[in-house]
Amino acid sequence: MYAIVIIIFSVTAFINLSPQFGTNPTRAQKKIYSNYPNHIDGEFENLQNTPMLTEDISYLDFFKEDTSIINSNNTPDRKIEPIRIDIDSFKDIDGKKFKMAWLGHSSFMMNIQGKIILLDPMLGKHAAPLPLPSLERYSSELPFYIDSLPEIDIVIISHDHYDHLDHFTIKRIRDKVRQFIVPVGVDNHLRGWNVKEERIAKLNWNENISVDGIEITCLPSRHFSGRGPFNRKSTLWGSWAIKDSNINIYFSGDTGYGEHFKDIGRNYGPFDLVLLDTGQYNSAWKYSHMFPFESVRAAKDLNSQFFMPIHWAGFTLSKHPWDEPIKKSIEYAEKEGMRYIAPMVGEIISNEELNRNFVEWWNEY
Repeated sequence: MYAIVIIIFSVTAFINLSPQFGTNPTRAQKKIYSNYPNHIDGEFENLQNTPMLTEDISYLDFFKEDTSIINSNNTPDRKIEPIRIDIDSFKDIDGKKFKMAWLGHSSFMMNIQGKIILLDPMLGKHAAPLPLPSLERYSSELPFYIDSLPEIDIVIISHDHYDHLDHFTIKRIRDKVRQFIVPVGVDNHLRGWNVKEERIAKLNWNENISVDGIEITCLPSRHFSGRGPFNRKSTLWGSWAIKDSNINIYFSGDTGYGEHFKDIGRNYGPFDLVLLDTGQYNSAWKYSHMFPFESVRAAKDLNSQFFMPIHWAGFTLSKHPWDEPIKKSIEYAEKEGMRYIAPMVGEIISNEELNRNFVEWWNEY
C-alpha cells in the first residue's frame, strides 16, 4: 500500500515539476474560457461528437492490441537522410510567391514575402516528455542546425501534443521569434517556458491576426489536447489559414475528417495548397486522425489546387506501415483527380514547382 502511494506521489510530482509537461490554465482563465461557445463543462469541445476511441473498442481491447505497435514495417529500414537546407538561400524569396521546406511529420519552414514562418516546429529527438526509443525521430539529424536559423517572424502551433509542441525546440528558438500564434490555452505553456508575453498571440476558432500583411486565421479541427493524464481538452486545438495577396495555404494540424472542411472551403478557400493530417491513423481513433482516403476527400472539400499528406515520416505513433500514408494518398488522389505534392524532407519547393513530378524517395527506406 505504501509503495503504491509513493509511486503515485512520485509520478504526480514529476509531472508537476518537469517543465516539458507545460503549464495548465489558471482558474481565472478557465472562467474566461467558459464564455466561449466551444468550451463546455470545463473543457474545449469539437464541433462534432468525437469519441477518443471508436465506440466498439474498449480501453482494455485497445491496450491489449497496442502492445505490438513497433513492428518490422512501421519504421524505415534505416535512418531518413534529410536534404540540407541552405538557410541563406531559403531567406531569399527571389520574386516567388512563397518557398517551403517540409521538416518531416507536421513541421514546416516557409518564406512568404521574405518573412520566415515555422509551422509546428518539432525539432526534438523524441515525440514524448521522456526519451522513449519507440518514439524516436526517423532521422538522426535535422535539415539544418538550429543555431543557424535566422530571425523567425512567425511560429504557428496547432495544438499542444508532444509531436507538435516541443519544449526543447521552444527553448532553442524562443529568442529568435517575433510572434508566436497559438490556440487559446497553449499560451500558458509558452509563458511557462519563458517566452515573453508580448510575443504571444492566442486565438479562438475563426479569429485572425495580421502580421506584416500576412493574415493568419485559427480555424476548427477535430481533435483534442493535453500533455498529461489530467489536462485533456484543457487547451484549444486548431487548423490554420495563412494568406497574403499572392498565396492561400491551409494547415490542418491533427484532425479527423469532419463537416468543418466544407465550411472552411466555402468561407476561406479556395486554397493554393493544403497540408493535411494523413498519418498515424488507426481504426481505434478514427475520429481524431484521417485515413488517406479521408484526406483526399478533405482536400476536395477545401477547394484546393494541391494537396500534401503530412503527419508521417517523422515518428511512429500508430501501427500502419510507415510509408503507407503517402502511398495510399497518391493512390486515392490519382483516382479522384486531385493534384498532390510529395517532397523529400528538407527539399525546398516554391509555388512555381508545385506542378512538377516528385521522386518516390520513400522507396529507398
